[in-house]
Amino acid sequence: MKGRGFKDVESGDSNFEGLLDQKSGKPDAKENNVSEDRPQEKAVIYEEEGCPKVELVSEDGRPTSLVIHLPDGRLLEIDCIY
Repeated sequence: MKGRGFKDVESGDSNFEGLLDQKSGKPDAKENNVSEDRPQEKAVIYEEEGCPKVELVSEDGRPTSLVIHLPDGRLLEIDCIY
């Protein structure tokens, strides 16, 4: 998990092995693209009083992450990897 107010979890802290960890060590050509130069679109997909606000961040019409604004000011970012 990453985000403001959360401690980063080190990869060696757990025995969990994701499906993506099992593939070869060769980086995929698509993963090397830096997305900082692409325009990001943000859309609020859920907002109600007393509840966390949820934003969808997308690039070129493709979702890249969800940003959840928690009531105590922390942000939870969930990356969308296809």
